[in-house]
Amino acid sequence: MKPNQPTFLFTCVTPDTTPAFVGSDVYSNDLMTIEDYCIAMGEDHGYSYVRNNVTNEIVFTHGAE
Repeated sequence: MKPNQPTFLFTCVTPDTTPAFVGSDVYSNDLMTIEDYCIAMGEDHGYSYVRNNVTNEIVFTHGAE
């Protein structure tokens, strides 16, 4: 990874949480764990996605955007 990049490989982002809560962005190196978390957040808040922090690619989504 380049300098100033996150040290975790994946970020689960849950936009539009009202109100914003601590943990709306969660980080992990384990894709399976972060996908499970993404599913739970998508069910609770309508939409959530997992981003690869190296490529900035969305690798998993759950819910309706």
